[in-house]
Amino acid sequence: MRGTTKTIVGAAFIAAGTVGGVQAGGLERSSQDFDILFEPGTRIESGVTYVKPERKLKNIRGSAVGAATGGRNPANGFRPYETETGESRGYAVPKFSAKVDLTDDLACAGQYREPIGIHTDVGMGTVEMYTAIEQEITSRDYGLNCSYRFAAGEKGFFRILGGVSYQEVEGYQSRYLPAGFPTPFGATLPFRTGYLNVEDKGWGWRLGAAYEIPEYALRASLVYQSKIKYDLEGTITGLFPITIPVVGEAEVPDSVEFKFQTGIAPSWLAFGSVKWTHWSNQDAINFLNTSASLPGPFGAIPVGARITGLDLYYRDGWTVTGGVGHKLNDQWSVATSLTWDRGTSTGLQTQTDTWTLGLGTTYSPNERFEVRLAGLVGLLTSGTKDNRIIDGKPNLTGSVADFDDDFVGALSISAKLKF
Repeated sequence: MRGTTKTIVGAAFIAAGTVGGVQAGGLERSSQDFDILFEPGTRIESGVTYVKPERKLKNIRGSAVGAATGGRNPANGFRPYETETGESRGYAVPKFSAKVDLTDDLACAGQYREPIGIHTDVGMGTVEMYTAIEQEITSRDYGLNCSYRFAAGEKGFFRILGGVSYQEVEGYQSRYLPAGFPTPFGATLPFRTGYLNVEDKGWGWRLGAAYEIPEYALRASLVYQSKIKYDLEGTITGLFPITIPVVGEAEVPDSVEFKFQTGIAPSWLAFGSVKWTHWSNQDAINFLNTSASLPGPFGAIPVGARITGLDLYYRDGWTVTGGVGHKLNDQWSVATSLTWDRGTSTGLQTQTDTWTLGLGTTYSPNERFEVRLAGLVGLLTSGTKDNRIIDGKPNLTGSVADFDDDFVGALSISAKLKF
């Protein structure tokens, strides 16, 4: 088992897991990881994953604004509101890692990831536009991860894992607003579109431990990732005749992940992971006015007043993955994985449970270079979202929508070079 199983660790195992986290709950798309630090030698890895979720809303109903406008859309020539729309948009998730052995036992890697994100666009045909027309959150994470190992038994090693990250996040939202909204700031305001743009930067860290027996491809690791807090700053335009400066508090939640793999037969590997993410710590992201005086015909808006926000009220996320890998010959390896991700929605969004099946293959023409191709197909489970009541308070721009089981697909390509 010695040579063949170790090859799978750096090949099919990674290929099948490449797209495993890009459809996780909450806002998660990827994360910093330590996998490359277990591989010997100086290495560079780069890749990109494209994800296409197909979430569609139907039977959209129950809007107070829709009723107040007589069921006719002021943004669409006062034709009747549509009752169906697509919500999700496809997105790409790039990654880059560069790893070097500083000593026989100490290794470090610089990594670039885009850990959180969301992109929804419902258009302006339904009453969903009163909650948000388009929402997009993007992030950039620049991380440094290190591993120090020491002998633990005749063939095993124990590792201390640690790292830090500098992270940037940006948020955008467009929203169609009914005449007079938000009261009591002005009942004479017309229907119009408001735009929110915010951003901030923050630091995070992670710490963990691992045990491995390389000869048998046995590895178990446990890693804690800290939360990253943001004091978002930005502006709202289009809501009133003037620009409104706003601030808002948000955070990327902390998480704990356990990973395990082991050789189970010559040229065969089994692997799995369990991850908990503290999404329930994020309820509403409120964007508050910071200007002491906003002149205009509607009167002054008090400092600290909520202008708009992102109402999440998530529950904690759980992601469980299991799979097997097999080395076909010296050049080719394959692997497959099954992942269940518990939906984080508490009824305000469409992020229900997700089931995904991944399949990956790796081609290694020599010891220095390998190319990996992985794909994923999955099921976004059905449900109903209802945001007419938020935190026990009426939300006049909310509505109800149903959604069926929907498809999600992803494709990933990456390459690794060893020096």
